[in-house]
Amino acid sequence: MFLINEVLVFSPGRRQEALGRLAWIHGLMAGHAGFNRAIVAKYLGAATSHTVLRLWQDEAAYRTFRETPDGNYGRGRPEGLYTNERVVPQWNSVIEGSGAAGGAFLVKVQWELAEDAWKPFLDYEKRTAETARGHGLVGADTFRAREGNQALTIARFASRDGFESLIDSPELSAARLALPDGAKHVLTQCYEVVSEVGPREERS
Repeated sequence: MFLINEVLVFSPGRRQEALGRLAWIHGLMAGHAGFNRAIVAKYLGAATSHTVLRLWQDEAAYRTFRETPDGNYGRGRPEGLYTNERVVPQWNSVIEGSGAAGGAFLVKVQWELAEDAWKPFLDYEKRTAETARGHGLVGADTFRAREGNQALTIARFASRDGFESLIDSPELSAARLALPDGAKHVLTQCYEVVSEVGPREERS
């Protein structure tokens, strides 16, 4: 999968307008081949900050969409509606484990990796996911930055309580001991999913 990752800060008093615009944009995407899903989730550390995750079958499908009239959606953006935080925007999947499952509690974990740490890190991620499934993990995907040596895992949990129980578990503490050399944790952020759009079955 190919991921477009954004963090948007909505202007005060314009949250519903911003969510409505995002729903319109994702409705345009849903009619195009290769669209997987789009997720909008509220950052639980700030009232107006939201992550927007747009997943495509591959980069070629995304580029094809951007070349269509629908791909020009940004031209009509209302002034001052939201601002973009600076984040790594483009990623390719290296582990796909989410399937079609949902989960309203979303966690983003970002890492910096040495080149020789990738293989042991991906093994570590798979083991950690197995541990997390016992704490309400619904699914998780791990991505590598299109440019640079960064990894991003997007995990979905059935509830916040499940994630909290994972953080407090001795199993996770034991798993962290196996974190390979050359893997540096950058951030962990927690979100509540507020909307999700999948592909339309029939495309015009």
